[in-house]
Amino acid sequence: MRPHLLLSGLFSLLLACGGQTPEAQVKAAFQECVEALEAGDVGRAAARLSPRFEGPEGMDAGAARLYLLGVLRREKVGVTVLADRVEVQGSQARQTVEVLLTGREDGGLLPQDASRRRFQLRWERRDGDWRLRGLQPLEGGA
Repeated sequence: MRPHLLLSGLFSLLLACGGQTPEAQVKAAFQECVEALEAGDVGRAAARLSPRFEGPEGMDAGAARLYLLGVLRREKVGVTVLADRVEVQGSQARQTVEVLLTGREDGGLLPQDASRRRFQLRWERRDGDWRLRGLQPLEGGA
């Protein structure tokens, strides 16, 4: 391939990524978290947490990291996204997701636990990236 065609292709790819809507950027950030959880990568999963993160029962970013470390150390987690809706206002976003969470201890073949859950996530744009500011479970998951 000619160098100028390669550079042109890379430039087009960068423009396409930068041209994502804020809603698509939030969904991509969420997908990064899902992939990290499924890979058991606590560092990557927690990298999207805002320093001001607030979770259930007053959980902060440090407690969320410890929780993830405990869960992912003993169990393989699967996340299937069933529904995903994002609303963005400026540098803030709300995302409502419905997921099917599965867990397997000791690398078993079938999930020992599966549950359908709904969550509301609050995102904030910090330094050009979307960071997870809050997570709360919602009623209505099966």
